[in-house]
Amino acid sequence: MHYQFRIVPGLLLSACLLSLHARMPSAAGAPPTPAPGEILTRMEQRFEMQTHALASYQARRSYSVEHSLLDKPGTLVVEEQYSAPGERNFRVLERGGSSVVQDKVFSRLLQVEQATAPEAVRRDLDLNRRNYRFTYERYDPAAGAYVFAAEPRGSNPYPLRGKVWINAQDFAVQRIEGEPVQRHSAFVKQTHFVHEFARFGEFWFPVRHQSETDLFLLGRAVLRITYSNYHWQEKQGQEKQEQAKQQQSKQEVLLP
Repeated sequence: MHYQFRIVPGLLLSACLLSLHARMPSAAGAPPTPAPGEILTRMEQRFEMQTHALASYQARRSYSVEHSLLDKPGTLVVEEQYSAPGERNFRVLERGGSSVVQDKVFSRLLQVEQATAPEAVRRDLDLNRRNYRFTYERYDPAAGAYVFAAEPRGSNPYPLRGKVWINAQDFAVQRIEGEPVQRHSAFVKQTHFVHEFARFGEFWFPVRHQSETDLFLLGRAVLRITYSNYHWQEKQGQEKQEQAKQQQSKQEVLLP
């Protein structure tokens, strides 16, 4: 998943796991705080910059699901390949644990990731003022980020309610914490997730995700995802490579 503000894993876990059982004073020490509207504008601009600059990336994801009903955690390791503007493919490298988790949780998560990757779908999922209402709360000195509360608006099919940490240096989103607005089942008491990003060169990519779902009678289920081994291609670099290939082809045609 490249730098998008949709947290599909956390919003789906509660539904999938049922299958196991059938804003503005500056804080002390904070840098001068821009107006909330300016912070959000720069956040949206930062996201659009990355969206337009990123041609492709490759990464590895490691999934783990823990629940008392499982003898051991269900695990999955996949290689992800993303190509702009919205093509995402996964190659399974390793599987372990419950076949129910594999079929009803992991397979469903990957299917939804692919279905929500196209740009036309993604626009309704991105974390911006078209899809969410934001209220400035504080500056977090430990994280070096501005914290906003986020409430969904519109027809977002996977709405979240929570808090967003916006990096004070380059205005990228570096952390999202919250819960789904809608419960996926009467069996679900509560679902809480934390999704973290880190900077790689000029781009921000996900690095960690954790979802905890409390189910009536069935206890707590925990989904963890780690993201690693990022390799990416900027569109400018991609264009240079394509130009070089075209030039090489022309030279080969001219050879006697």
